[in-house]
Amino acid sequence: MLTEELLHFVWKFRLYRSTGLATTTGESIEVINPGTHNTHAGADFTDAKIKIGGTLWVGNIEIHPAADDWFAHGHHTDAGYNNTILHVVYSPGKKTAQKQNGTTLPVLVLNNAIPQELLSRYAQLLLQKKSVPCSALISQADKFTIQQTIERAVIERLQQKVQQIETRLQRYNNDWEQILFIQLARYLGASVNKDPMQWLAEKILVKTMAKHAGSLLQIEAMLFGTAGLLHPPYDDEYARTLQKEFMYLKRLHRLDALQGTEWKYLRLRPANFPTLRIAQLAALLQTQNFSFSKILDCTSVAEIENRLQPQVSEYWKTHYQFDKPSKQVRSSLGESMKQVIIINAIVPVLFAYGKYKQNDTYCDRALQLLEDCTPEGNSIIKQWNALGISTTNSYQTQGLLQLKNEHCDKFRCLQCGIGLKILKQ
Repeated sequence: MLTEELLHFVWKFRLYRSTGLATTTGESIEVINPGTHNTHAGADFTDAKIKIGGTLWVGNIEIHPAADDWFAHGHHTDAGYNNTILHVVYSPGKKTAQKQNGTTLPVLVLNNAIPQELLSRYAQLLLQKKSVPCSALISQADKFTIQQTIERAVIERLQQKVQQIETRLQRYNNDWEQILFIQLARYLGASVNKDPMQWLAEKILVKTMAKHAGSLLQIEAMLFGTAGLLHPPYDDEYARTLQKEFMYLKRLHRLDALQGTEWKYLRLRPANFPTLRIAQLAALLQTQNFSFSKILDCTSVAEIENRLQPQVSEYWKTHYQFDKPSKQVRSSLGESMKQVIIINAIVPVLFAYGKYKQNDTYCDRALQLLEDCTPEGNSIIKQWNALGISTTNSYQTQGLLQLKNEHCDKFRCLQCGIGLKILKQ
């Protein structure tokens, strides 16, 4: 149950009994400075200051749950550990630790110096079967700690998305218009068709479609054809016209289509059918009302929502699918979908662009948009609400989603401000 990560935490924050410390050979130990935590290769803590038997030592600290781990990890043959001044362990070993240069390494055993209550709380977190490990202990964290933890999680979540966007930027030669198109398409697909919508957007360039901006039919033909949805023999004249247009445009632009089997309809409301979503995507592109430059000019949620008003072709005002007319078709985007696009597509792109341009104005605007959007309502957020953590905007819900997915689910309590607060009580 006791991990090296926990020992790092104990050593870093001095959460052990500091009086009466001694090496396994009986020399007294005084920790003046525990050193700087090193998360890269090499010793666990660097530039530490330790008094051993009255002599001041400056160097590195290596930490292991068991003393014999020094040998198991091959440190005794690694010259990079010759500057280690102390080996901190939880349980003693049978061998005397030695460095590569042949000198004996002092060992500090902490098994009787760490408070049992701390170990019990840590065990309770790791053994917790609930989806939020600190469910039973979270009341021990004050509101300020929880707020700070959420804020850090929001930035962490955005930084992860920035890395994904940076990878795409390299692929598309810093074409921000294409990046925005991919993000928009992905989140128009909602949870079920998110991936195929992204694959579609990655197969066709915005620059290519811009050459046909005067024709919504041609843009629809390119998107539906590339989506692999123009294969069946359709009855409707409009569908057959799209098929003919795509055959021409496919040769002209060398388009590569999906199989068409990637799309899902089961248990979806008709308003979320991929056919209608693609028609909405085409309409947003054709008017160029949702271009990257125009989104950059938007300073509020309301301005962006005004641009999320796709004017679909007449066919899609009476159809959710090809050859299946419907009397009542909701062809506009709902308010909840608009918020989803702003939170998951616009905000990350805006934040990434601010980082790219080293302009905090765009980063700050992205964060402000999150604060101005209504809180997301899903099962994860409901779990946090049940624990007494209320949410009033999507800034908070995005942070809580990050905590749940990247910390709670992975039991990374020692990288969570709430977990640290509970363990340091």
